[in-house]
Amino acid sequence: MKSYTIGRNLAGVLTKNASTANLSFLDEIANDDYRMICTMRDWPFLERLRTLTTVASAQFYNLPYDCEKVREVAVIVSSNRYTPKLCPDRKFWDNLNLSSFTSDTPEWYFIFNGQVGLWPTPASTGNTINITQKCRVIDLNVADYTTGTIVSVANGGVAVVGSGTSWTERMAGRYIRMTYSNTANTGDGVWYEISGVTDATHLTLVRTYGGTAIAAGSATFNIGQMPLLPESFHALPWYKAAAAYWAKEDEDRAASFEMMHDKMLSELKNSWLSPTTDMIIDDGDDNAIINPNLVISL
Repeated sequence: MKSYTIGRNLAGVLTKNASTANLSFLDEIANDDYRMICTMRDWPFLERLRTLTTVASAQFYNLPYDCEKVREVAVIVSSNRYTPKLCPDRKFWDNLNLSSFTSDTPEWYFIFNGQVGLWPTPASTGNTINITQKCRVIDLNVADYTTGTIVSVANGGVAVVGSGTSWTERMAGRYIRMTYSNTANTGDGVWYEISGVTDATHLTLVRTYGGTAIAAGSATFNIGQMPLLPESFHALPWYKAAAAYWAKEDEDRAASFEMMHDKMLSELKNSWLSPTTDMIIDDGDDNAIINPNLVISL
């Protein structure tokens, strides 16, 4: 994986220019390309689940702050999960609402002006609305944090304890890598997403730690802001930035970096057509039960 700092340093090497002015220029180009890549398709890796809560007689709810597009809406009522259909247009929605009707069994939903509407209007307060969404992306601009050491983290655990650290709640959502080496009480070299930060020396991971436990250690670490792209493609925006830099001075080098970028982008498109590694979407085997009342026997 390549954090913002690692990717930025790579672009500085590719352009042979690590001046502050040039790195700022590379940031602009890389972030523009990053946003373009993320908006070009409904990528599975940008899918997240967010939740809202119904309020009795309230029909519209603000969408989550990081929602770019809604993929599915579901309402959980007791142990039942209802999946209303998307209204095809405003006219259809207005016709549904010619008269007031409340129920905890939603049949339709409508997206308008940054809100999601449910029909019928919810009758009860406290039911969960699940929003499956495509996430918005933010600019890559936060430098890596490496101050302090890791004191402890258990194999299979999510609690990480640091020493000499000044971790903050803003680091939630970034990734931490505990340096991998032959020395005892060091990390496994894998990047883990940070779920939350309790205080300056305690944080938790989204996934359990898979390496050998660190106990009374002094392991070095790196906390970095990562692009939401799959980790094998984190260099993509920085190759685009390098191409833009060389376009001003060397057309051949610019074309070379542009070609590398386009090849990597093509590989991203091919490898993320599906969120799984299963190459079969429909194997053609229809296992549906046939209604005998629909079959003519001769």
